[in-house]
Amino acid sequence: MRVLYIHQYFRRPEEGGSLRSYYLAKELVDNGFSVTMITAHNQKHRARKLVEGIDVIYLPVAYSNEMNFSTRSKAFIKFMILATKESFSHRKIDLCYVMTTPLSTGVVALFNKFLFGRPYIFEVGDLWPTVPIEMGLLEARWKQKLLTWLEGVFYRHARGLVGLSESISNHLQLIAPNIPVQTVTNVSDCVRFEFVSKKDNWIEKYDVKDQFVISYTGTFGLANDLSHWVNFAKAVQQLPIKFLMVGEGAEKKMVEKQARDLELTNIQFYEPMNKSQILEVINISDAMIISFASFKSLHTGSPNKFFDALAAGKLVVTNFDGWIGELIESESCGFVANSAEDFARKIPPFLRQTDLLKTCQENSRRLAEERFDLKIQSKKQQDFIRQLFN
Repeated sequence: MRVLYIHQYFRRPEEGGSLRSYYLAKELVDNGFSVTMITAHNQKHRARKLVEGIDVIYLPVAYSNEMNFSTRSKAFIKFMILATKESFSHRKIDLCYVMTTPLSTGVVALFNKFLFGRPYIFEVGDLWPTVPIEMGLLEARWKQKLLTWLEGVFYRHARGLVGLSESISNHLQLIAPNIPVQTVTNVSDCVRFEFVSKKDNWIEKYDVKDQFVISYTGTFGLANDLSHWVNFAKAVQQLPIKFLMVGEGAEKKMVEKQARDLELTNIQFYEPMNKSQILEVINISDAMIISFASFKSLHTGSPNKFFDALAAGKLVVTNFDGWIGELIESESCGFVANSAEDFARKIPPFLRQTDLLKTCQENSRRLAEERFDLKIQSKKQQDFIRQLFN
């Protein structure tokens, strides 16, 4: 089967970021599918590369986590236009597999369906436009109505829908009750992330000897609300805890200033790291942070770093409820802290009771292996595709 896979943010392991489309596309290739990936890069010209059997087309669309909502929207529209034009030059396509975000990729899917008769599967990772509406980023009523209408159109014309969590799949089924839906979460790479003891040379490198290390590796964006964690750090500054915060984004300077103003010495900030450096930070971490602002639509997501934390066998700490909060508490591999006081009450037992920490970490790794391993999730995707086309 020949698949035209459309994802604006395709990344290879050496580039970092979310690797979902890389993992799933590679598994498709390894199982006999022919895959052409249409994506974007921050270069000025179109490029084409063969990435482990995936034919990758890079379109010139600049994007950065530090862009504001308006500038991001322009990047989304540019990719939509260029990806639509690019898709027309590819022939003998059996299926378009189209990923959000952004929601505007649905336009690419519709053009391919109605001009070339190509069926599409629409994969939804975030509830757009619900997220920007709830966050107050999309205030104009006509824009809200237009995007909500388009959301329904994209879903109802799909051959099938994929949600990255059960919560998202339930939302898809409500809007398009006659369209088959499958849940395929993000994946835990149980090969890349080893469940091993901390390495002394990295403990020394990051100056965390005799410290309980809690790390965050990701985007410093409005949706992540990392200012909460500065307050959490302040609440436990008398304990041997060190926070390592790695990444970039529009909110990072503000979060760093907040920590400076509070004169905190138990929190360290780092610029984005390459693959090997990220593995170092994760290795020396006892716990990992999954953080979102208090908007219910955000809590339905399937953040890649959550599955990395499980694969690496780390205690998972979140500041929100939702399916992830329910899962980590029911599986005893983490906890939810809704406030600084709540965090200061819940974290000390893990410092005092090494057996408790070890058990939770082992539960994380078990969960990764038994439910979220790449082979498990990729098989669900491939079985769904075959089911729709038999």
